[in-house]
Amino acid sequence: MNDLLSLIESVPLLGLLAAQVVLPLVGVPASPLWVATGVRLGAWWGGLLSAGALALNLTLGYWLARKWLRGPIAAWLHARGRRVPQIPETEETLWILLLRVTPGVPLCAQNYLLGLARVRFSRYLCISFPAQLAYVIAFVSLGDAFKDSNVWRGMLAVSGLVAVAVAVLLVHRYLGRKLRPPVKE
Repeated sequence: MNDLLSLIESVPLLGLLAAQVVLPLVGVPASPLWVATGVRLGAWWGGLLSAGALALNLTLGYWLARKWLRGPIAAWLHARGRRVPQIPETEETLWILLLRVTPGVPLCAQNYLLGLARVRFSRYLCISFPAQLAYVIAFVSLGDAFKDSNVWRGMLAVSGLVAVAVAVLLVHRYLGRKLRPPVKE
């Protein structure tokens, strides 16, 4: 464990933050990067800098999908009898929330799907950032607890992750019901 902590401590700070911005865009899970940042910088600075990296990642993912990847993806889908998802403006908030709280969907897939669907950027960022920030804070705090081998803070961080997961499941269930068409009898 000490070797891993030493390795994380040796990573240049800008490299770690750049990794948080860029690597999730190609499918690398962000959570280990957030934990490493907590180990490297502690909860306060790690959380603050990871929040900035998250904002950049969300922005880049959205605009990559909306501007540069939309054409090739639309052509690829069209060749297979499919089309790019369209979300009515009146349902954007619900769909953004639903996608953000659906367990197991990688961060890059969330960013790209919402960018491809051309949801309004201001709404996308105002909903996506706080939804993902809860994860950032929990994982960075877990990394900070690992660094100090603090059992109580580690348990608190894990409890925070469990609380976020429960909240996500409850919101997901609620939104799933709200978006489901009514059953006609």
